[in-house]
Amino acid sequence: MVTLSCSCGAVTTSRRNPLRGLPLEERTELVRTAYSAHDGFLTLELDASWHPGTGDHDVEPDEGCVVLADMDALDACEGLSDDERHGLTALLGITHVRGRVLPDPVEVGSVRFRVAPAYGFDAEVTYVVHDGPTTLLEVTCAYGGRDELASLVRLYRDLGPAAVVQVDGLAPRLGLAAAVAGVTRARTASVA
Repeated sequence: MVTLSCSCGAVTTSRRNPLRGLPLEERTELVRTAYSAHDGFLTLELDASWHPGTGDHDVEPDEGCVVLADMDALDACEGLSDDERHGLTALLGITHVRGRVLPDPVEVGSVRFRVAPAYGFDAEVTYVVHDGPTTLLEVTCAYGGRDELASLVRLYRDLGPAAVVQVDGLAPRLGLAAAVAGVTRARTASVA
């Protein structure tokens, strides 16, 4: 079952599948350039004809609507042979947003750093740092590249968990990169 949702708030589930009947090459390209893919789930941006408020509902799309289709690997692979399904499922396991591959999670002792697609209509990502059951950081923002996750790991290794928590408080106002840079400057001893 495919979930169709729109930035205007309209949502529905559908048995219509935007990938049904497409050959492997077209599906592969759509998955590779998808709005997002993460842990075997795929989100595709669709045109207004897929708007969840059309048909039996009164909601019509406007020009600002962003229509997304969320599906799992079973829906994405529907109708493919076993060999084709294996390849497409492997591609769905590569986490990416708008064709940009996100870095793999990093573990430092009990602390886990990861970045994943955010649940929104703006192709943002969520950076999360957990120390066991404790969340040290959870920030949703535009993806700034592979170095952003690495900068959080460096910050933790150099300055400890309190520095990561401080970034969590500053990042929504300053942006993640600026918050990391500011905390690093503030907590690092100046050399005159």
